[in-house]
Amino acid sequence: MRIVVNDASILIDLIRLELLPEFFSQEYEFITTILIVEELREEQFEKLSKYIEDKILLVVDLSETDLTEISRINIERRSLSIQDCSAFYQAKQISGALLTSDNRLRNFAKEKGVETHGHLWVLDQLFEKGILLGKVACNKLNDLCETINPKLGLPKSECERLIKKWTAR
Repeated sequence: MRIVVNDASILIDLIRLELLPEFFSQEYEFITTILIVEELREEQFEKLSKYIEDKILLVVDLSETDLTEISRINIERRSLSIQDCSAFYQAKQISGALLTSDNRLRNFAKEKGVETHGHLWVLDQLFEKGILLGKVACNKLNDLCETINPKLGLPKSECERLIKKWTAR
């Protein structure tokens, strides 16, 4: 089973898009770190708690050794938060794909050879697996860009390509 490590940015936007049931219905092993969970607001954590309790979203506790390594990563790349570094570290440790919308984290992860995906990949996976209809995927992408996270800065050409794909079927 494919493993995906979730950064807070993806989880928060999926909560706001009301796509958690669809996202967690996929056949992935979903992981995040305790540092990511601690970063969430109470109402965000409440929305995720069902998936954590049902062991659909696994929350990795970090050892002292892990925290030391995460701190080293943070020193190497000061522009990343300690939470970002924990998600990167976990993805690298388990050879999982990192899901994030943070461009600095995405670029760092790619530099280090970690498979990385963002919102567009998530929406396209939901479409490809028949979990979201094309029209719904388009509406969610529009909501994401216009209302939920307008500063996200998704590549326009990729958005247009996906919208065309999603509306063709």
